[in-house]
Parts: sequence; C-alpha cells; structure tokens
Amino acid sequence: MNDKSLTEKTYPENCQCPPKVAAQHKQLKERFGTALIDSVPNLSFITNKNREVVFFNKALVETIGYDNENCIFGQRPGELLHCCNTQNNQCGESSLCNQCGASLAIETAITGQVGDEECMLLSNVDGLIKSYTFKVTAAPLVIDDEPYCIVHLTDISDRKNKEIVEKLFLHDLLNAVNGIVNAGTLLKEEAARESTQELADMIVDRAFFMTNEINAHRLFVSAENKQLEVHYEPVSIPKIFESISKFFSGNPLAKDKNITLTQNIENFEITTDKRILYRILENLIKNALEASPIGGTVGIKAMQKKDTATFTITNQGGIPLTVAHQIFKRSFSTKGKGRGLGTYSVKMFTENYLSGRVWFDSSNEDGTNFYVKLPVNPNENSFED
Repeated sequence: MNDKSLTEKTYPENCQCPPKVAAQHKQLKERFGTALIDSVPNLSFITNKNREVVFFNKALVETIGYDNENCIFGQRPGELLHCCNTQNNQCGESSLCNQCGASLAIETAITGQVGDEECMLLSNVDGLIKSYTFKVTAAPLVIDDEPYCIVHLTDISDRKNKEIVEKLFLHDLLNAVNGIVNAGTLLKEEAARESTQELADMIVDRAFFMTNEINAHRLFVSAENKQLEVHYEPVSIPKIFESISKFFSGNPLAKDKNITLTQNIENFEITTDKRILYRILENLIKNALEASPIGGTVGIKAMQKKDTATFTITNQGGIPLTVAHQIFKRSFSTKGKGRGLGTYSVKMFTENYLSGRVWFDSSNEDGTNFYVKLPVNPNENSFED
C-alpha cells in the first residue's frame, strides 16, 4: 500500500514567503529569537490577525516535513496540516470550518482570551486519508499594537483512538457475553424440557456475534497501524449480501426494521478484499439502522457500470448540516462519548486500502445515501472517479 504520512508530503521547491508575512516574521524573530519557541515540544506557531502563519518552531517543521520553510509562511492552520476541507477552499472560508476546534480556539484568542479546544482533522497527503485529534491551545499576543495568536497543538490521536476502540469493543463484547450468560441460565432451567432449541440458537448467535466483533476490532487496529495486508480475490456480491442478511437477521439493531438488498447483475463479482468490503458494508448498514425509525427501511444496492462497482446504502433519516460536516472524523459521533469509528473506518478502508471512494448526500425529504465506489478489478483497471 502507498503509505504516506505528514512527513512524506512532496512540496514545491520555489515557495516564496509573502512580503508582509516576511516582515512580521522578522519583527518577531528580532524581538524573541527562536530559542524560546523551539524549546516547546508541541507543534507551535504564531499567526497574524488573518490567521496566516508568521512564526513556528522546529517541532512543527520536523512533523510536517517541509524541505523549504518558506512553504510554511503565510499558510493557515488547515492548509499547514493538509486538512481535507482546504482542497477546494482556503482554511476557515468553508462552511465545513464552523465546527473546527482549531478555528474556534484561534477565534477565541483573537478576541483576547485563551482558547482551548479539541480539533478532529482529516488530512489528505497525496491521496492517503488519515485522521488526527489535536488538543489546541491558542493565546492572544500583541506586539507593537499588532495582534497575533500563539497556537500550540498536542497530538492526542493515539490516546483518543485507544479510548474509543476500547469502549466500543468492550461495550459490544460485554453485551454479547451477557446474552450468552442469560441464555445459558435459561437453558439450565429448561434442561428438563424439550424446548431448548431456541435457547441453543441464541447462544450460537451471540457467540458468532462475539467472533465477528473480535475480527472487526483486529482488522481496524491493523489498518490504523498500517499493518493490514490487502488480499485480493474474486468476491461474489450475492454471497456477501447473503452473509450480511444472515448477520442482521438476529441483530437487535434490525428489530422491527426492514433491509432490502438489490443488484443490477445476477452473477455480480468483483476482485477485492472480502473481509474489508464486508466491514465497510456492515458499518454503513449499522449506522443506517441506528438512524432509521421503527418500521423504517434500509436499502443496500450494488450496481456495476463499466469497470466500477458502486454500493449505495440508503435510510430515510436526514443528517443535520452540523453533523454532516464532521461525519468522517474518527472521534465524532452522535451516539455519545466514546463512539464514532464507523464512518471513519469506512473511509479509511475504502480509500486507503481498496483504491475506492466514499461519499454521501442527505436531506430531510429524501433521506441519506452513502456511496462506496470500487474498481471491479484493481489489478487490470485503473479506478476512475
């Protein structure tokens, strides 16, 4: 897999520092020198009133990996960290920036107070998607009547990810174990009778669920640690759908709800990693079921067109704009603290491992559609967007 981090980004060699920013940098350097800010272990930088970076420390240069430091001057924080939302807009100028923790902290500092926020950032470095969580502290600074903001970033991604994975994994596993314990207790009480088949089925279902959760956990951790190896093989979409249908038939999330599965080709087959594709669809269906009312319907459709296969997962609920802006961020969830890996893992698996693309659209009138687009045969056909 092509594995690029922030330190492996390729930058232009002819970056020029904007004149006004150069003058501000010179002023700060003459006033403070570089020893003080370089002694800070965090990623630290100073912005002017336009949120343009005018001063920074060695830790930031080493982490971001700029060969030419002139490339840093004049950038805004999101551009500096390769935020996905800056690909088509400047940092801070998109509606997607309204919920950004870094933006909120800096705005607070600009008003003269210390800002302290968490920033969940999805970066795109030469096509590789990676999620970060930063603790952002921003403080006001005035030099010769000119307002500045000093910003410290602490990468807490590993800690936040560990917390979320442990809570999700242990929560789901505990529920499954409780189901087995309860069924086993009832089985003991029913031992003298013949009506034990239903209880035995319940135990098998819960044990299967536990196995599924453990495998899902292992797959996610391997992917996060960049240790996941992709195993391409011919995969029958009808068989994948059959497995999904069986899994959700006894799942509490699907109780009193309907799931429909359709495909436009009878013998629909693509070359991909079956484990990863299954997890992608499973996570999207779980989210769709959680967003669906009692009696609602979740639709899963597979369509092949030329050299691509597109999976569409539909539910009748709409996603609020404030939620939509953060939907693929690792630590974000509408289901409470310690949740929020489902859509992030879908994007990571699809775009980092299966050479695909994932996106969604949503409205209160038409509901929500998540789309996963994959090459039918990644070894023979280049993926077209």
